[in-house]
Amino acid sequence: MKKEKSCKHCGEYFTPRRKNHLYCTSSCKTLASYKRNRYKYSPGHYEKDSTSIRTKEKGLSIPADLESKLSTLTDKIEKLSVKSGSENINTGSVTNAAIGVASANALTYGVQKMFAPQMLPATKQDIANLKSEMNEIKLLLKNLNLKNRNLDTTMF
Repeated sequence: MKKEKSCKHCGEYFTPRRKNHLYCTSSCKTLASYKRNRYKYSPGHYEKDSTSIRTKEKGLSIPADLESKLSTLTDKIEKLSVKSGSENINTGSVTNAAIGVASANALTYGVQKMFAPQMLPATKQDIANLKSEMNEIKLLLKNLNLKNRNLDTTMF
């Protein structure tokens, strides 16, 4: 009897043709590769997703359009100061505070990622890994249960 495995991409159980098979079908293997390499589906084909740039030295994601987001935020603050009329809002202070908060959050995240990665919130990949481990445990328990039944029937 061949041992069943859980597909690393979709989680379905399958009987592998070789020991090193991780995926139930070649399409699951291809889709997992696209997901791992951050490809995005465009009508008719997949293309590399370029919305974020990975910095190699720290491993942090930096949005590619950060400059435009900051200028949009500055424009919104300027509009608020014009609308307020007699109550002037110091836009420079608000802008500096927003940039300070964003940089403090990024620094906190970076330090946590380097020194205490187990304290970061779970990602989709973490949840997928847990799901596949749980499926493997279920499969092991199922196989153990079948072996115990076979032993019980052979004893009598």
